[in-house]
Amino acid sequence: MLEVADVSKIYRPPPGWLRPLVRTAVSQPVTALAGVSLGVERGEVVGLVGPNGAGKTTLIKLISTLLHPTTGRVLVDGWDATRQSTQVRQRLGLVLEGDQGLYDRLTGRQNLELYGRLANLSRAASRKRAGELLELLGLAGRDKLIFGYSAGMKARLSICRAMMGDPPLIILDEPTRSLDPVASRDAMRMFRGLADEGRAVLFSNHRLDEVVNVSTRIVAIIAGRVAFSGAPADLGPSQGAAAQALSDLLEREARARQ
Repeated sequence: MLEVADVSKIYRPPPGWLRPLVRTAVSQPVTALAGVSLGVERGEVVGLVGPNGAGKTTLIKLISTLLHPTTGRVLVDGWDATRQSTQVRQRLGLVLEGDQGLYDRLTGRQNLELYGRLANLSRAASRKRAGELLELLGLAGRDKLIFGYSAGMKARLSICRAMMGDPPLIILDEPTRSLDPVASRDAMRMFRGLADEGRAVLFSNHRLDEVVNVSTRIVAIIAGRVAFSGAPADLGPSQGAAAQALSDLLEREARARQ
C-alpha cells in the first residue's frame, strides 16, 4: 500500500539575496532524511518513533505530498507522491501534529460533514459517517462550536476528520499527544481496528508503550536514518520488555550519532 524507497530530504538555505527577507536559522544545507526505506501493507499498523528532530514529521509530509523528496520516491497504492499527488491525496487520511484544519465557527459535526462533502461523499453519507465517527471517539454528546473544544477534543475530531473519506491509508503524526489516557487507549484500539478492516496505518508517537502495544512493526529513525525496523517481538518477549529495549535503542543510537 505504501512504499518509501531510499528517500532523502535536504533543506537548503535561501540564496544570499533572499536571506534578508526570509527568517532562517541555518546557512548550510540540512539533511533531514538520508536513504530511508519502509513499507506499510494493508492490515498493518506501523509505529514511527525517534527523538525530536529525527525526521519523522518530514517523512510524514513527504508521504502526504506536502513536501517532495530530494532523492528517492514514495508510492501510495502504486501512485507516485511527487508526480501524481492528487491521486495520492485521495487515498490517504492525514493528521499532523498541532493540526489547524478545523473551523472554529462550525460544530464538530458540521466540520466532519464539510470534509465528507470535500471527499465526494453525498450529503446523507457525510451525515451518517460523521455520526458514526463522533460516537466512536466519544464526541457524539458534545457537539458544539469548535471554538469551545478542549485540545483533547480537537485532537479526537482531527482523527475523525482524517477518516471521513474512508481512505485505505491513514497517516497520523503524534495523534495522542493531547489525549488523556482513556481517550489515547481508545484511539490506539481504533487504529488497530482500522488495520483489521484492511487499511494501512502509519503513526508517529513518543509514547513507546502505546507503540509497542498496537504496532505490527516499529520503525525507529535517528538523525534521518532508519536505526531499527522490525516487530515488537524482535525487541523483547513482553510489551514492557520491548518498550524498554526500544527506549534503550533510541538512547544508544542517539548518543552514537551525536
